[in-house]
Amino acid sequence: MWPLLLVSCLVWVNPATLAAPQYFDLDTWTPQQMAAFLGQYRQARVASPEEDINFNTDSLGLGDVSAVDVDSEGDLFIFHRAGRSWTSETFNNNVLSQSAQVPIVSNTILKVSPDNARLISTFGNNFFNMPHGLKVDSNDNLWVTDVGRHQVFRFPKNSTTPDLVLGEKFVPGSDSAHFCKPTDVAIASSGEFFVADGYCNSRILKFSKDGQFLTQWGNPYAGGRLTPFNFRIPHSVTLIENLNLLCVADRENQRALCYNAGLSNNAERAGTFNRTLIPEGDMGKVFAIYYNSADNTVVAASETSRVPYVQAGLIHYPARAYTYSITGVQTDVWARMTPQTARRGPSLIHDLCASHDGRHFFLADLPQQRVLRYTMTERPFFLQGYK
Repeated sequence: MWPLLLVSCLVWVNPATLAAPQYFDLDTWTPQQMAAFLGQYRQARVASPEEDINFNTDSLGLGDVSAVDVDSEGDLFIFHRAGRSWTSETFNNNVLSQSAQVPIVSNTILKVSPDNARLISTFGNNFFNMPHGLKVDSNDNLWVTDVGRHQVFRFPKNSTTPDLVLGEKFVPGSDSAHFCKPTDVAIASSGEFFVADGYCNSRILKFSKDGQFLTQWGNPYAGGRLTPFNFRIPHSVTLIENLNLLCVADRENQRALCYNAGLSNNAERAGTFNRTLIPEGDMGKVFAIYYNSADNTVVAASETSRVPYVQAGLIHYPARAYTYSITGVQTDVWARMTPQTARRGPSLIHDLCASHDGRHFFLADLPQQRVLRYTMTERPFFLQGYK
């Protein structure tokens, strides 16, 4: 067999734009054909997230996993629903059913090693009713939302008791003191924070570091022309603080939009539309977005299908995560389902986050009740016509 000489060059490649691979039977080639091949192709290397199959959370006994984030030390926090599921009978006119108003008995917040999923600590038993969003701020305060309680909580570092509670327990509402199924929180280094509210009100609210209401924007989409201020379930929010931007995953409108955050060092009004991060329909339903400050990109969790599907006679394994530049250019498509994934049943990435160095990504697969870890890995590609 002819040995294949690989001539490497430093070049950035957009994995999302690479054509399907071509395969060649080198054993049948003449020396002239081999020389011609090497004259046309050069090897480039591209980094893309690949699953770490040795990272396994099955032993943690997780229920439906709704959210993940990392603290300042890199440890991973997981928010899950234990034995509770969100069904058609969980709510009645946005009010939690009587049976679901009994708090979840098990611990719902786990802190684990980001290397091997070893359990470090856990809390939250007999408190939450329907866990949803989780974020860790720059001071390691833990922020969570409970869509059943219609509340937002802040837990100080190493505390199991919240020092800030917003919203009224089990009471949905649309004024500045109430939420209706709030989905997520984003916290600035100044302490100001934003709440995505969420399944009913489809709005974004901004609060001071002490929890005082400051402003809000957005309303439910009721049909007709879609504007940047019509949401259909703002499901996830992330701050790009160096650009003074708050970006919103508008789940059912299948897009992500960014607005001026109006932070303390910026006089521009919060809620002013700035840019489209993910164009409508570009990747299916946008369940989660997360700013990866290490390489100045945004990773996003997508739902196009929860199971493999057949199209034109071929089995398609849908991607579950995408990477975008902060200017809204799709740069990678990854976390595709595999036959092994499909054997576990439907898959949906409900939330995701990145390690501080940007090398690892943690994906919360809600129905498969586990957390996946992906690591940036370099792979060789052949580029035709590149000199």
